[in-house]
Amino acid sequence: MIVQPQLHLMVGVLVLLTSLAAVVTTGRGAFRLKRFGRTEHGVFIAAQIVLMLQVMIGIKLLDQGMGTLQKYVHYIGGAGALGLLVLYYWLPKTSEQSSARQALGVSVASLVFVALAFFVGGLYARQ
Repeated sequence: MIVQPQLHLMVGVLVLLTSLAAVVTTGRGAFRLKRFGRTEHGVFIAAQIVLMLQVMIGIKLLDQGMGTLQKYVHYIGGAGALGLLVLYYWLPKTSEQSSARQALGVSVASLVFVALAFFVGGLYARQ
């Protein structure tokens, strides 16, 4: 099975959008609702699933011999973004409000990693 690099780019845009949606919804949960509810959790999970899909596509592209010129910061950014979202489940939960703030914190940090990986990857893909 051959994967086209354009698929990686399209899913990358989807990763950016779901990561941004996760920040917006977890921010709403943390500051307005004071909880990490079903909607926030659903968007948070969707961001993780899309990131996992993107990582798998990236690994397949590497297997095909594409992407070898990418800087390691691109790969670390993608894997780090997923790791930060997963970190949420390891953090101690003391209250609904602290859980919501933890989700917001890891969502923001993950978005920074996603943006870094997306834009660095785009710079090297155009070369």
